[in-house]
Amino acid sequence: MTPKTSANRIVASSAKSIQAEIHMPFAITGETLNAAEFTLIQIVDEMGRIGIGEASPLSVITGDNSETVLATAKEILTNFVDHSCLMAMATLRQNRDEWFATSPSAYVGVETALWDLFAKQVNLPLAALWGQRMKDRVITDITLPLTDQQGIDKFWNLFDSYKFNVVKIKVSGHVDTDLDRIHHLVSKVPHGTQITLDGNQGYEYDNAIQLIENLSRHNIIPLFFEQPIASDRWSDLKRLESETRIPVCLDETVVSPEDAIRVVQEKTASMINLKITKSGIEETLRIIAIARSAGIALMIGGMLESEIAMGTSLQLACGAGGISHFDLDTPFFFKNPIALESPWQRKNSTLECPKNPGIGLELIHDFL
Repeated sequence: MTPKTSANRIVASSAKSIQAEIHMPFAITGETLNAAEFTLIQIVDEMGRIGIGEASPLSVITGDNSETVLATAKEILTNFVDHSCLMAMATLRQNRDEWFATSPSAYVGVETALWDLFAKQVNLPLAALWGQRMKDRVITDITLPLTDQQGIDKFWNLFDSYKFNVVKIKVSGHVDTDLDRIHHLVSKVPHGTQITLDGNQGYEYDNAIQLIENLSRHNIIPLFFEQPIASDRWSDLKRLESETRIPVCLDETVVSPEDAIRVVQEKTASMINLKITKSGIEETLRIIAIARSAGIALMIGGMLESEIAMGTSLQLACGAGGISHFDLDTPFFFKNPIALESPWQRKNSTLECPKNPGIGLELIHDFL
């Protein structure tokens, strides 16, 4: 007989594919999304409390897609009927190797829904479970996807009023094209706006150096260069970090705590980008602990995510602390909200952490 926890027993669950319109194509090296596609996961207990999670694959990073996510999420959820949240979390951990390998996004979406439901059962925001609510708010950057000059104009017309102090610029690996785009963006933003670069593995060592040196001659110094080179090129990443003025931030290179330990041991780079969808929530918390113990700076970002997944990252950022850069911007790209009310609906770079239990957000009725 399966043991039960009074009033906290899981009685139902669902997974549903969602396609949402976005203001402009979200293009990075290797992939372009013309709409946001994600799977919305809901887990219900005896009291009618609903834990919500989101699985937002970006195949060039996560290796899965919306079809794989939906099938895997449904399969995982069949294991939880009559379980308490804690029992379901234990089952999820026990099967992590299999389920995460099949679809990291589905695994994390289910993991998020379980954490959200558990936090609602104990009546605490997730930040309080993952830390001590060290921050009540964060200030996010905004990401410029790969686009032409007309696209840059549209992008800044959309977001000029949001008061972003930092713009993250996706770059392609084609130096001349990237330079033109960077200069055009810099010409439009207010004086003093800082930039970061995100290569999504599109560069080689030599042309990354060429890009940095050219920008330096124009007195453009990015705060850091995120994943300029292929994730498995550890020596080139370390060399770029050591031979330029620009810190290297590792994204695709660091998926697991073991990767983070290698970064510490080999002194590969001075910064790591956390993403719950690439690593999982509990693994991300372990990566944070490893990085903080070694003095490695942290940022937190995501895929093309709605308020649900990004709201989870916001709770983690505010609870865990120790994160210095925030790339929690993708809900701004959605034409319509998923949640009734969220920090992103205020259209400002400052994101207030919701104080309600769980993620702290309520789905619009159409998504229930």
